[in-house]
Amino acid sequence: MKIIEQVPALHIYRKKLEDVLFKELTSSWAMGVRYGASLAAPTTDGLLSASITVSVLPPPPDQENVSVFDAIAATVHQNDDESSGDSESDISQVSIPEAGMALRVLGHRVLRPQEAAQGVKYSIFQTYVPFGGRIVLVMGQTFCTDVETQLFELFDLVTGTLSLKIDGGGQR
Repeated sequence: MKIIEQVPALHIYRKKLEDVLFKELTSSWAMGVRYGASLAAPTTDGLLSASITVSVLPPPPDQENVSVFDAIAATVHQNDDESSGDSESDISQVSIPEAGMALRVLGHRVLRPQEAAQGVKYSIFQTYVPFGGRIVLVMGQTFCTDVETQLFELFDLVTGTLSLKIDGGGQR
């Protein structure tokens, strides 16, 4: 583990760290996560943190006479209501050159730990791409809502490079 090389005092916790990471990774894989990355960088204003994951999800439940994009949008609006965010998410349809049509979501959620009286607002960036009978979800999030505009732009650049392939090498 690279962190142990950088912080030798953590060596005594190596096994516990490996066990926790293994548990998190296998749990995430079982839930459809196929890629994940995070950033934590100190700045003069504090810590800049953000994360991104790529997941493969089942399609939304069939709704008669409703497109897959409308079904996803309905789920997003339901999440808006349940999260107690301060506004409804901005949803738009976008075209990704190597992945096809997608639904882009920019919004806010509120994390409410059980013990906390007050929630913590965070920004979400999501791109839903129907593909091969499933949904590919690219999701970014940050608690640094003051720089969300710049992170939205970065997220847009990252998802613009998304290329999807069917097992066996077929590309969409």
